[in-house]
Amino acid sequence: MIIESLVVVLAIAIAGVLIMKKVNATIALFMGGFVILMIAPLLGHTGTGKYEVKDAGNVFLNQFGYITEIFAKTVSGVGLIIMVLFGFSAYMTHIGANAKVVEFLTRPLLRMKMKYLLVPLTFWVGNLMSLAVPSASSLAVLLMATLFPALVGAGLTPLTVAAIIATTATIIPTPLGADNVIASERLGIPLDEYVFSMHASVSIPTLIFIGVVHYFWQKYMDAKMVTSATNTGSSVILTDEKSDEHAGTPMWYAIFPMLPLLFILIPFGLGFVMKVGITANLIPVTLISILLALITEMIRKRSLIDPLNDLMVFFKGMGTGFGVVVALVIAANVLVEGIVQLGIIDALSHSISQLDGAAWILFLAFSGIMLLLALLTGGIAPFYSLVEIAPKVASGVGINGALLTLPLQFVGNLARACSPVAAVVLIVCSTVKESPARLIARTSVPMIAGIVMSMILTWIIVGP
Repeated sequence: MIIESLVVVLAIAIAGVLIMKKVNATIALFMGGFVILMIAPLLGHTGTGKYEVKDAGNVFLNQFGYITEIFAKTVSGVGLIIMVLFGFSAYMTHIGANAKVVEFLTRPLLRMKMKYLLVPLTFWVGNLMSLAVPSASSLAVLLMATLFPALVGAGLTPLTVAAIIATTATIIPTPLGADNVIASERLGIPLDEYVFSMHASVSIPTLIFIGVVHYFWQKYMDAKMVTSATNTGSSVILTDEKSDEHAGTPMWYAIFPMLPLLFILIPFGLGFVMKVGITANLIPVTLISILLALITEMIRKRSLIDPLNDLMVFFKGMGTGFGVVVALVIAANVLVEGIVQLGIIDALSHSISQLDGAAWILFLAFSGIMLLLALLTGGIAPFYSLVEIAPKVASGVGINGALLTLPLQFVGNLARACSPVAAVVLIVCSTVKESPARLIARTSVPMIAGIVMSMILTWIIVGP
């Protein structure tokens, strides 16, 4: 296993170097996996993959068969769910429904008189907004254009507001999140059960705790400021060129982005209360929600053609979902397939299972690796590789796979706001004209506190 281990380390190093050189994480992971797959037959590892592939008469051609199977299985399974969710979000944005969600949730905030109470409240409301706008960078752009000037005008410093906005998209428990969809599938747990029972029991107390830490930390950092020179950001008033685009959209359109969530929550609640097996699959309820929105658009606009043409936004959004997330999942699966073929996962599980405290070692190891990779890459891209490995390793040592998977999600999403290369950090910094270091000084303590809290709760609730 020494040579195999060196091959894996080399491939991962190649992927890491490519990412550091600003190569897209999807391409970097794919190339790392491809290197392993091409070397595996040379080391005598043939027919050891997790997929059944028709023999092409050549061991190297068979490896391309494995890649083909990965594409097919991913796109037809969890990939389709992710693409539909992306298309749904794009359509909701196009008809103005997402903008109304933001307007509806932020309106009460702007009436607050005690300015520092706005800090935790804005953080919590921002996390609710991520239900409608799941992309951290997209949500940041929207909030910087709409909420930033208002909060600065209410008396908060620009850096405080920037820190809140940079941390709004974190660990909200939602079945509409791509990471939750993948995690539940890899663990073999129904999506609603994973999100509303397992995930929520950790994430909700953690979000409450982060909001409280935000309050005290931002207040302390503001008091520590010696001069008001950095407050020149308060003069930054963002203009949204599309701010009037949805001016005629009714406020009640805010219900549409929430419909898939409601369609899942209601059967889940009935099943819990009535003790009956009622389920709602994510793709059908999402398509029903789009259909209801489409019919409403036809009635409101008194037109058939334009609303039907607008539906093309949904399919373009599906394409975006493939390029942004599904391709990343495929690349991660290619890397994992290579590691599986070399027998590394089985060897790792066997060696760890012989140690005392194996669960604790793996818990800290996976969390630490995710933290490092999230800081280096500025996102949760490494999650899609590690989530393929974690349940298998956990199963090999006889522990609950969620004990490793949940920290991967929480650490990845929370550490993003502490990375100087994260898109959301760069977007906010460029807007308020501050360095990433100054913003991270504001975001790091709440996010680190959240990571620690989530790990403690995960160990208590899900631990062996």
